[in-house]
Amino acid sequence: MRYRFGMRLFAATLLSLFAVAASAQTPQVQTYGTSGFPSEALVIPAALAEPGGVSTAAGAFVLVTVSGNGSPGVDVFREDGTAGKLKRVAHQPLPPGNNAQGIVLLPHSRTLAVGFSNAGVVFLPLDDTLAGKAHGQVLPQGEDSGTGYLAATPDGRFLFAANEYGDHGNVSVIALHPGGTAALAPRTIAHISTPNATPGISISPDGTRVYTVGELIRPEIADRLAGHGVAELQHANCTQAPADRPMPSGVLYVIDVAKAEALTAAATPGEAHRAVIAAANAGCSPVRQASTADGKTLYVTARGDNRVLVFDTHALETGGGHAFLRAIPSGGEAPVGLALFAGDARLLVANSNRFAGGPGSLALFDVTDPAKPTLLQTIATGEFPRNVAVAPDGRTVYVCVYKAGQLLVLREATP
Repeated sequence: MRYRFGMRLFAATLLSLFAVAASAQTPQVQTYGTSGFPSEALVIPAALAEPGGVSTAAGAFVLVTVSGNGSPGVDVFREDGTAGKLKRVAHQPLPPGNNAQGIVLLPHSRTLAVGFSNAGVVFLPLDDTLAGKAHGQVLPQGEDSGTGYLAATPDGRFLFAANEYGDHGNVSVIALHPGGTAALAPRTIAHISTPNATPGISISPDGTRVYTVGELIRPEIADRLAGHGVAELQHANCTQAPADRPMPSGVLYVIDVAKAEALTAAATPGEAHRAVIAAANAGCSPVRQASTADGKTLYVTARGDNRVLVFDTHALETGGGHAFLRAIPSGGEAPVGLALFAGDARLLVANSNRFAGGPGSLALFDVTDPAKPTLLQTIATGEFPRNVAVAPDGRTVYVCVYKAGQLLVLREATP
């Protein structure tokens, strides 16, 4: 009996050691140069590219929006299926004068949408883009809109665009098939005010909620929001660059997708804003968000606090005072992009260090137990790592290092 007990104890110890070793595994990192300053990456699996007549023998395509250093547009990389490496095969140009930022493939379509700064949103046919010969359709979003990042509903009927500067910050509601038409005919039906400065946007996995942020909120409004008086969420002394004057903290907005979709072009600003069903204080300069796969938890980078804030999404709407779960030190300076991957067991944060200048870093966390996040690894990068995207396999992550002109590919080791 003692022998069997000892063997069981030995086996349990081995399993424990194996679990620790597995959790300590770090991703392989590859670096590729881009034709300009990259902003966001999008993976097009080979199976999706095939119907358009593009050869997929070499595997998936990775599209990267780029600006500066010549023509803004989309760099097209193709994966070598055997070596797992990328090769740039095309560049899809866009008109000069604006920055290409967010990029999405509209669900149930073969059309891409790109946030194109003050020009608005550009729609591009996927197949022609993969060959670098697409002609885009531009949908303006207002004067000096600063259109950046995008979120599409899973049914492919609507697109939401974060306009960082338009009317001090707003979200466009774009009907992709107005009137139920089969053909894509994008039309902006409303702008939802989300002041001040709206840099990031995401949609819940079930497509019922849009999350976006305002980098600043007036103190008299902040005092009425969820999280009032919580030290991690509400400040009056936010600074980022050394010469900055103190500013108020920011806000997280929750938009009801059904209410937004029901808006019409005749809606007043007040009527449009009623689609915002919740708002909460969100630290200094919140800039990006990422949801868990079950939609129950939302992670937000508070760039000015060097933290990632974690919220319970249900409580945001039903009891905002209990929505804030915890703050995680970001592992670096001025975090911007973030993503959950490996079945929500890993969190990658891009610490941009954009205000001090010089190299940035990536912080890889184990969030298997969300209440006890563990920093596994810090990965040095070039200047200004900006946005993080996850491939459909859930284990490959793409990071755009903006000022370095690089695309980093991180592949989580398989246990």
